Amino acid sequence: MDIYTESISYDPESLETVRVWNYLDPETVECNVVALNPEDSLETFGPEYVNKKFVKLEIPTGQFDLGQQAGNLRSKDGKQRYYQRFIDGDFYPEVFNISNIGTRIDINGQIDCYELYLELYATTITRIAR
Repeated sequence: MDIYTESISYDPESLETVRVWNYLDPETVECNVVALNPEDSLETFGPEYVNKKFVKLEIPTGQFDLGQQAGNLRSKDGKQRYYQRFIDGDFYPEVFNISNIGTRIDINGQIDCYELYLELYATTITRIAR
């Protein structure tokens, strides 16, 4: 999977804060992908339609925070890709916000892995490394 980080800078000419995600140059991390909802979504029908998708990742090590995103979930050989969206005749990886981070401890009190809980980001990113 790929981890995306937002960089924030200040433009002195426009006096604006500039926020840019590293979708084209992400950090790649090995992990186990666990679908939290096998039916693929949590749908709510009402005045506004809501469709949420949740995924859990198990990662052996790493420093992550809630301000990052994850995406481009794929098998180790890169041939099987998970959670993609078909747009204009091409597949793009879905991007997820990291909504929670946990640590799993084994029966000996040692860290087994870190767990990242992801929630689907509403916007499809088409300028992204694939």
